[in-house]
Amino acid sequence: MLDLAIVGGGPGGLMSAWYLKRKLGDLCRVTIYEASDRLGGKIVTRKFDSAPAMYEAGVAEIYDYSMTGPDPLRELIQHFGLQTIPMDAEQVQFGGELINDVAGMRRKYGAKTAAAIEAFRKRCAEALSPIEYYEGVGAHDNENPWAYKTAEQVLDEEVEDETAKRFFKVMARSDIATESHNTNGLNALKNYLMDVDGYIGLYSIQNGNEQLIECLQSEVNADIQLNHRVLAVGKAPTGRYQLKMMNGKGPETRDFDLVLVCLPHSWLATVGWEGEQLRKSMVKHVSYFDRPAHYLRVSILFDTPFWGEKIPGAWFMSEAFGGCCVYNEGARHDVGKHGVLNWLIPGSDALAFANLSDQELIDAALKSLPASFGDARAHFMEGKIHRWLSSVNAIPGGMPVRDVMTNHRPEPKEHPGIVVVGDYLFDSTLNGLLDSSDAATDIILTEMMRLRRERAQDGKPLSDKIDREYFENYRGLGPYSEAWRHFTDPDYLTKLIGIVWGKVKGAKLLIAGSASGELVGALRERGIDAWGIENNRAIHAKTPKALKKYNKLGSITDMPFKDGAFDFVFETSLCHVSPKQVVRAIRELNRVVRTGLVFGSITSDMASAVIDRYDLLRGVKKLGTWWEWSELFFGNGFDLSMHRKDCAVALWEATLAANKGPGQWYADADSLRYSFFDKVEDDD
Repeated sequence: MLDLAIVGGGPGGLMSAWYLKRKLGDLCRVTIYEASDRLGGKIVTRKFDSAPAMYEAGVAEIYDYSMTGPDPLRELIQHFGLQTIPMDAEQVQFGGELINDVAGMRRKYGAKTAAAIEAFRKRCAEALSPIEYYEGVGAHDNENPWAYKTAEQVLDEEVEDETAKRFFKVMARSDIATESHNTNGLNALKNYLMDVDGYIGLYSIQNGNEQLIECLQSEVNADIQLNHRVLAVGKAPTGRYQLKMMNGKGPETRDFDLVLVCLPHSWLATVGWEGEQLRKSMVKHVSYFDRPAHYLRVSILFDTPFWGEKIPGAWFMSEAFGGCCVYNEGARHDVGKHGVLNWLIPGSDALAFANLSDQELIDAALKSLPASFGDARAHFMEGKIHRWLSSVNAIPGGMPVRDVMTNHRPEPKEHPGIVVVGDYLFDSTLNGLLDSSDAATDIILTEMMRLRRERAQDGKPLSDKIDREYFENYRGLGPYSEAWRHFTDPDYLTKLIGIVWGKVKGAKLLIAGSASGELVGALRERGIDAWGIENNRAIHAKTPKALKKYNKLGSITDMPFKDGAFDFVFETSLCHVSPKQVVRAIRELNRVVRTGLVFGSITSDMASAVIDRYDLLRGVKKLGTWWEWSELFFGNGFDLSMHRKDCAVALWEATLAANKGPGQWYADADSLRYSFFDKVEDDD
């Protein structure tokens, strides 16, 4: 069994541990090291000292993407059985009074200002569709012209009305958490669209967001060590990874096979990265994302909600502190007979005001309330301050946006088993943090499967050659000519292609990795114009005479076919191509296909029992998860077929009917989702 360390017991560390249990089960021992005396990081739910009224001291709310597509974080919260409360509001404190969004701005500042607000929101919606918004940070961001302008420049160019310009700064600042000159127009655009219907929803977890931490902890399979601050990470003389730390009593050193570093960006530079190559790589990684943004939380308990009906929603935006959000905690939590207001102060104001005492901050917050509320001090009971400096990123995802593998594995050559996790790599939200945990644990999964095979049973190295013997006893089941049907059922393949793309009979289909052509022949018998290409001379030489015309000898990196020669491609050979040639091979497959590709290569997130049973990693040169492969397809002319026609349910039903489900090949419906790709035009 292999040993894995998670550095950091915040939500990223716990999410990663949860994913590891789901993906690896008992294949590794996990130890979580947390420097403080609690788990959860910046998810903090608290109660006041003088009354049992609840408030959020950390993460303010959770984003809801389920209106557009699958929402992994919402699904996780539902998995735990937690109840949620939707959050919404349309008020802004502007010019000293509370007004209702555009209608209020029209009443107070006139038709010209209201029209400017409506026009810019329409412009934003035209610049980024709900689907593009849902897809989040990705390489497509590098093509957006607003990515190369500051948010300040975009507002200056797009909004002439000064009052409307100030309105947008106030409305977006608490989400951006920095000044408009410190972030780019694209990041600001995504925040402006939060106020446009159809893009996103917001919600909170009933009885406190910190319940998510408690639920994650209850389901992870890990040894949790609190008060363990990791001081240095490097290589041990044995080649394993070594952690040096202080455990509250003294120094401690432990070695691990793999390490997940789940620390906020601001903490990465506090760790010593031992070894010149690792040190240089981590300096570059920290520098690339070094755009700190800040928050202050001022939570105040009142003897009664003295504002009455003046705050009908869960919050209101305020022009105080340069633009902040004021939450009415009673709209989502049990505060009894009391009232609780919670200021989320962002950006430069948070940084500057953090130097003030708690009492000075409380006084400043009370003074910022609208005069229409009356005397807030007369109802004041207690205030709490939480400082979250450098807690988020001013340009999450970096600029230009890089691929996921580069972001999560800073030094892949000498330290492939050190992987980082962080919301700053995606979008500075819990949703982005879950995405990062998923991506990072996929990388860990791949490394784990490699290490397991290297340390084969009884110390006997397993053959890694695709040679004559491999085909004579194909995956341990006998001669290839007899065993191939166990892995590729022509009727099942035909059914899947039909479900995704429609009519199959008469279509021209390429088998990339066709061996001696048995599948080519079986498909031709079913009325499909099937062809094959195989690069192993020994097995190709066994092609029956009747199929020699249709089963070509060659490499998928350079195929003897015309552009768009085939309607579909079924490939099982990409994983056997060297990593340096994989992109070339995908582009070549894209060149010869017109409609779509079925991805059939071996992946590291297939069930470990299936991988071991058939020694599926033999001869695999490029090992990755379905998700990692999809990233390669996205960057080279393909997109998920499910983005255009989501037929995952029908595919899964067909898979179960063909006995290709759990324990046999596909572990779940998601693996099928990432197995079908449409060819897309460059501007799609």
